[in-house]
Amino acid sequence: MTFVNLGEIHYISNLLSLSRIFLLIPLYLSLKLETTVGNYLAFFVMLLIAATDFWDGYLARKLNQKSDLGRILDPIADKVCVAVAGFLLITLRDLPVWYFLLLIGRDLAILILGLFVVYKTKAVVESNWIGKVAVTGVAVVLIAFTLELEPVKLPFLWISVGLVVASSLSYFWKFYRTVFSNKKQLA
Repeated sequence: MTFVNLGEIHYISNLLSLSRIFLLIPLYLSLKLETTVGNYLAFFVMLLIAATDFWDGYLARKLNQKSDLGRILDPIADKVCVAVAGFLLITLRDLPVWYFLLLIGRDLAILILGLFVVYKTKAVVESNWIGKVAVTGVAVVLIAFTLELEPVKLPFLWISVGLVVASSLSYFWKFYRTVFSNKKQLA
C-alpha cells in the first residue's frame, strides 16, 4: 500500500510546488552578489516563489488536480523555502538568528502537535487566517532584509513576531479543542 500516488507528480500544481525548491538556487546566487542589483534580483525570485505558492493551490482546485502528493509537497516546499531563505539572510544579511529559531520552533511545534492530533483523532487541523497573516508577515520581513530596507525592517520584524506568537497560540488552542472534543475517540 502506498501513501501517495507518485504518478501525480506531473500535475502542473505539483510541478509548481517543486519549482519553488529549485528557485532557491537563483535566490542564493542573487543574494551572494551583495549588490543592489543582486538584492532586486533576489526580490524578483522571492516574488516568483510566492507566485508559485499561490498558483499551485489555485490550479490544483481549478484543474481538479488536488492530490495527496500535492498536500505533502506544498507545505514541504514552503518550509524548505522559508528555512533556506532564512539561513541565507542570516549568513548574507543581518536577519537575527533568534527570529529564525522562533519560526523553526513554531513550525516544528505545529508539525508535532498536528501529527499527535491526527494520531489521536484522525482529524487534520487546517491552517487558519491568522496563520496565513503570520506567514505573510514573515514574507514581508524576509523581503525587507533582502532589500536591506533599514528604516522599516526592524518594525516589520517585531510586527511579525507578534503575528507568529498569535498564530501559534491560535493553533495550539485549535489542537486542544480538536483533541478534547473527540474524547470518545481517545479511549
